[in-house]
Amino acid sequence: MSKKILIISPKFPLPTTGACEQERMAGFLQLQRLGYEVRIISKIFDWQDKEAILAWGQKHGIIVDLIPYTRKSFFQRLAQVINPIYWDGAAYEYRLPATWRTVKKIAEEYAPDIAWFDYTYLYPLYNIFHEKRIPIITRSINVEPLHFLQEDGRSLPNLIKFLSKWYSELTSIRTSDYVFAITPKEEVLYRTLGAKRIATLPLRSLPGLVKKERKIKERDTLHLFFMGASYNVHHNRYAAEFVIKDIAPEVEKRAPGKFFFHILGKKLPQDLSKLCHGNIKEEGFVDDLDVFLREEVDGAVIPSLMGAGMQQKIFEPLVYGIPSVVSPRGIAGYPYQNGEHALFAETKDEFVEQILRLQDIGLRQTLSKNSLQLSQELFSQERFDAIVTQGVILV
Repeated sequence: MSKKILIISPKFPLPTTGACEQERMAGFLQLQRLGYEVRIISKIFDWQDKEAILAWGQKHGIIVDLIPYTRKSFFQRLAQVINPIYWDGAAYEYRLPATWRTVKKIAEEYAPDIAWFDYTYLYPLYNIFHEKRIPIITRSINVEPLHFLQEDGRSLPNLIKFLSKWYSELTSIRTSDYVFAITPKEEVLYRTLGAKRIATLPLRSLPGLVKKERKIKERDTLHLFFMGASYNVHHNRYAAEFVIKDIAPEVEKRAPGKFFFHILGKKLPQDLSKLCHGNIKEEGFVDDLDVFLREEVDGAVIPSLMGAGMQQKIFEPLVYGIPSVVSPRGIAGYPYQNGEHALFAETKDEFVEQILRLQDIGLRQTLSKNSLQLSQELFSQERFDAIVTQGVILV
């Protein structure tokens, strides 16, 4: 008999427009494809299409239980203010009685062999499964306290929230039976912080994106791109601003007419949008991103100025074999090497110099070939399946 896995996940990932949604959706289907019996408990916002989600579950033979996000009562808000542990608002959502009762009822009814939690801030529900001696696997998408501080800044209120989020993170990783970190860098940190058993499981959507080959074109003007799923996310906004205000103008000054920049993604702020002229074009949301990346562009320019975890905007070009100029911090411990698989840069001048090097078609061909080869090794579906299977066996 196959193991029964109860997945507890944040907002159900439909529509799958962002990297986080794509990652979790791939994880749901992977566990089922590996032969496990899967049931999902997930949150849902009012604006999401409940019927579409239930239809998805019916199509895939997966029971999906949806818990609506609700407004906190006055007393719940008061409790959150009084107790510093509750200042991590993401985690506090999973302390609310309605959520707790629903998860406990389903756990008793379903009697899973394993509880799989997507994201560390769901830890307030762990005791439900500890009491029943059901092992817990936690999938971390990033070290949330560090990500929060980088994204929102080091103000006094944020430092207080950071401590609360740090408590959440430590509790989660130390009380899980197995942890899947998302990068080698974060796996090392989690081991230091007390994770019992742990492995690196990269973005689970990547195996479906890895390409076998790429044709490098000789063109007078090279088309480069930057993309962010949404510019409401701070690290995407700041990186786009760096490209639009600093990098692209300097490249045009140094090599007039030789490079054209495309800015992809939803909700580019108006102050940046109005700067997209000359050698910069705002593309917005691209309906067929696969065709765009395969046919329309010659390179990627992806600065990573802040944020933790594994940023898909960096790795997606690499798995396509697109010659890329990236921030080394964004590589997060994966074995991509400067000058071999990609070109690394940190400052404006370094980005400009590395971009100018892309005029060498031989270099672009080398970067493309090497990044494809390494990506195929790192992000094959077979490798991901082995990583997940080992974790399930060990708990």
